[in-house]
Amino acid sequence: GRFYLTESVEPLIYDLMGGVKRFGIPQRFYTDNGAAYSSRHLKIICAKNGINLVHTPPHKPQGRGKVERFFRTVRDQLLCDKFKTVDQINAAFKIWLAHYHETIHSSLECSPLQKRLQTRNCCRVLPPSADIESLFRMERRCRVYKDSTIRFKTKQYEVSGSLPGSRVTIYYMPWDTDTIYYGDDMKKARITDHGANARRFEHPGQ
Repeated sequence: GRFYLTESVEPLIYDLMGGVKRFGIPQRFYTDNGAAYSSRHLKIICAKNGINLVHTPPHKPQGRGKVERFFRTVRDQLLCDKFKTVDQINAAFKIWLAHYHETIHSSLECSPLQKRLQTRNCCRVLPPSADIESLFRMERRCRVYKDSTIRFKTKQYEVSGSLPGSRVTIYYMPWDTDTIYYGDDMKKARITDHGANARRFEHPGQ
């Protein structure tokens, strides 16, 4: 976990990717009803990866008791006025969390890390070579125009090899529209160079 200045989808997905890389794909993702947790992107990710997305009932925080108690511990033991930036908070949180995992918990009668290691991992562990980012990309069908390009989020991309008039599936992260992949073989789409695209049928020397 880390601290952010916004509760948007991007930091949620970014840290969820880190969790999946470390522990594997969970059976269930239990969240509150914030906008990021109800986003289309998260719903698609969970559907693609077989994750049961569960939201706590509105106005009933009892189901979040453990995590709310953890948040309180973080506030009481870590957060204070000495931090001036989010980077400072996250650096201190990393050290604090490592100590927390090794500290005997009064209710558990062991450390949180020991408790975790006593439990069988219910996550589907991925091989080290797995492309984690591919599991979290969005998908969309786009029309291929006569000049072998597509339009997406006000930008134009070249999708060479695609049949004009057809539709091609693109894969992307919502916050990185410069990196778009397309087709079954996941080719990288290039932002259109309009001059080069206009000359694509020219044959110098003929």
